[in-house]
Order: sequence, then C-alpha cells, then structure tokens
Amino acid sequence: MYRILYLGQDKINYSRLRDGLPAYMRLETEQERKGLKDSLASERTHGLIIPLSNPGPDDLGYLKKVLGIPGVPGVIVTANFMTAAQAVCCIRHGAFDCLTGPVNGEVMGACLNRMIHICHPGKSPDIEYPEKLIAGDSSAIVDLIDRLIKYSDLPYPVLITGETGSGKELAARTIHLHSRRRNGPFTAVNCASYPDDILGSEMFGSKRGAFTGSVDRPGLFESSSGGTLFLDEIGELSIQGQACLLRVIEEGTVRRMGSNTTKPVDVRVVAATNRNLRESMKNGIFRSDLFYRLNLLGVTVPPLRKRREDIPRLTRDYLKKIRSDLHWRVESGAMALLVRYNWPGNVRELQSVLLRASLSAENGVLRTGDIAIP
Repeated sequence: MYRILYLGQDKINYSRLRDGLPAYMRLETEQERKGLKDSLASERTHGLIIPLSNPGPDDLGYLKKVLGIPGVPGVIVTANFMTAAQAVCCIRHGAFDCLTGPVNGEVMGACLNRMIHICHPGKSPDIEYPEKLIAGDSSAIVDLIDRLIKYSDLPYPVLITGETGSGKELAARTIHLHSRRRNGPFTAVNCASYPDDILGSEMFGSKRGAFTGSVDRPGLFESSSGGTLFLDEIGELSIQGQACLLRVIEEGTVRRMGSNTTKPVDVRVVAATNRNLRESMKNGIFRSDLFYRLNLLGVTVPPLRKRREDIPRLTRDYLKKIRSDLHWRVESGAMALLVRYNWPGNVRELQSVLLRASLSAENGVLRTGDIAIP
C-alpha cells in the first residue's frame, strides 16, 4: 500500500482525490504545515500533494523548504490556476509535477504512479483485493467472471463494453487481479478527460524542452510498465488520439514528445466503452483498425436489469458497507420495489438510491417509504 500525504485544509478537494485514487493508494491529510515533519517521520510516505492557492513567493518559499526536508518523498503541486512560469518555477524548486484546475482522483492517481515509478523504482504496492470484485450469483455474472479469468493471462488487449455504471472498471480490475501482472500497477484513465493538446504528454511522456514548461517525465504507458493500463471511455478519443494509441499497441514502444527515440513498454491494455463502436466506425468517428486490435478479446458487462436476481445481495452488501455496525433488514415490499425497477444507471444508481434511503431508515430497517425512485 502506498501512503500519500495531502497537505491542506480543503476537505472537499481531499475527499474528491481520496475517493478516486487506486485501491493501493492510501491518502491521509495533514492540515497544518508545521506538522508535516512529524507525519513524514511517523510512517514511510511515498508521495506528497501540496495544494497552493496562487503560487506566489511565500508559497514557493515554503515549497523549497519542504523539498529540503531529508527523506521527503516526491511532491505534486496543485493549484486552481497557475501560469506556465509559476509551474516551471515549482518544478525548478524540485516538484515532480504541477496540476491545475479541479483535479480528480483518476488524474492524480496516474500522476502519482509516474512519480512513484521514478522515485521508488522496483517498488510494488502490497495490494489487498477482495477475492471477488464483481458481486452476484446470477448465471450472467458467473459466466462473466469465468471469461474474465480465462482472459487474464492472455497477452492480448481486451475490450469491455457495457452501460454506464454497470461495473466495467471492476471487470478490468478482475482481469488484472488474476493475471501475472497483479503485483504491477493498475492505472485507470478516463480518455474523455484528455484533449488532444495534452494527450500526447500524458499518455506517452515528454522530454525537457518539448513545449513550454515541459520536463523529462514518463507517460502513462511507461509508468504502467509491468502492469495494466485501463483506458475507460475509449470511444471518446479523437481520431488523432486513436492513431497514436494504435501505434503504441501495435509496436509496443512509445516516443516521448520532443524525443527522436522510442522506448519499449510492457503493458497490458484493457479498454472500455459504453458506446456502440461498430456504429461509431460506420459514422467515421472510430478507427476500424483500432477496434479490431482492441477487440481481439471482447466481453460485455450485463446491465443490472438483466440480472435482477443479484439485486438482493447487492443491496445487503452495500448497506453493510454504509453502516457496518447495523444489522440491516429490508422489508419485502422495499426489496420488491428495488428488484422491479429497471435501473438505467445500473449498480451505480442502485448505490446512490441506497445511500439516500439509509439516511431516512430507522433502526437499520429499510422500508418502501425510504426508497425514492421514479
């Protein structure tokens, strides 16, 4: 398990990052700057996130002071707004990277993976996964898990299709967990979050001087070496981005932006989409050669309405996760309502409904009146 320290008092930002980080990263908060040394000394730390409101002289001075602490891990600076000159200044002081705007856990997790790959080479996280990530006993889920396990040690890309909220990332993690790459990184990337102007540097890395403020750093393919790179929402990539991705998958090499040389990468690619990519190919917005390269092994995660018999178990499991100290009971009418509903948002919608219902439930008993669905 990687320990990451967040230095700041912004609880909303901290929660957003914590909830989106990979399972093998534990985010802790240190609200007072003066307590940083004690936190670093109490337990081994693999990364430090420092949010700066506006990187002025005082903040940059503090950053320099932090980076001067013996044994300090790599530092990632975040800011709501930062000029290129301010970012360059932070990196010259020793920060590994600077991220601007509202940063989610997926983006931060990918950046932390790159940093740890460089600062702690050869270090693999001690990951504890549940034996079965995808809950359910229906024939559809049993068949799905069997297929995912069969695919796990094959060297080919996998394309996972399914509706939003159905559990495509859990399917990808299942493949990773049962593969020989289980001790390597699992890097989840939302392709929709990368416009073309930053896709190249994020995916393939950059060389110092390639563009204003660029430094030598690996991209997501390099930092995922020995593990699995999960490309979620692959159907949102532009045609240009698809061409770059196809080249890496076919050749097994990456070329950092600004570099004239290529570097081999050892990465298993698993992609996912809620789009009909065959229709996208007909409409000219998805490359057929990339589709057939990714779809060597294809699997579809069934929607929740196609496995209604799993809803009682999913309900009990999630209620226990919300409040493990209660012995939950779901009245028959409430359970019938949950099973009867079509769940267009799938498991994610079910969890949202149960969370709201649990707030009004009394004494651990979920009744029909507690459930608010159309």
